Amino acid sequence: MIANFFQSLDRNGVEHLLISGQATVLYGAATFSEDIDLWINPTEENRNRFLAALRESQASYYKLTPPLTVEHLQQGHGFHFILPGGEAGEIFLDVMGNPPRAGSFAGSSATARRMETEWGTIRTIGIKPLVELKKTQRLEDYPIISKLALAWFDQPECANPAADFLWALQNIFTLPELAVFFTEHPAAVGVATGQFHREAGEFGRQWLAGGEVAEAVEQRVGELFQSRISGLQRADRQYWRDIIRQLKALRGAGRLMPEGENVSATN
Repeated sequence: MIANFFQSLDRNGVEHLLISGQATVLYGAATFSEDIDLWINPTEENRNRFLAALRESQASYYKLTPPLTVEHLQQGHGFHFILPGGEAGEIFLDVMGNPPRAGSFAGSSATARRMETEWGTIRTIGIKPLVELKKTQRLEDYPIISKLALAWFDQPECANPAADFLWALQNIFTLPELAVFFTEHPAAVGVATGQFHREAGEFGRQWLAGGEVAEAVEQRVGELFQSRISGLQRADRQYWRDIIRQLKALRGAGRLMPEGENVSATN
């Protein structure tokens, strides 16, 4: 059923990118994701094409979904659907037109990868905007971000690894991934010391000297990671406050789509 859905997207000419969970799986940063997350270009024409694909796929609305208007797409709302999955069970589909921190659809589309999957060839968001998208309130996203930062250096787009050492340091949040990073890129120790954080540079120096790091250094780097994660979590909470307020207003006015109702030509 998932393959049929993506074929329907292509048949209808829907401009879309695979994002979030399944994208991290394709890049090798996660092992499993239940849902399908899509970013669609938030234009009137593309919205209409997407609705046609949903109708072809016999999709129905899930919880807390506003009307799929261009205005709501551009405001950053999430839209939640269920696709019939046959023997495999229902498939949950989450859609956005303006996901947080990832920039414009055109910009991310320009850096997207065509990934071979069991559902066919799917246009997938690039690693760098995916990293920004994953900076959520969920603590479990930060080890995944760290793995994505390491995975960037294996991508064909990474033509000059040294130019991205600072970016990687800014997007690694776990000690094991930091150790792997310095092992694979010893020259990054100087970047860490001079441009990022002295303690991270000391971690790299000790790690490369003998594969062991003093407990006090590990603790200070761990505290640095936690402080940065907390700041990103606060920023994500702030981002969603206005959208949640709008969603509550829509629910209070009875304007959310009825859960379980099929997507129709009038939606």
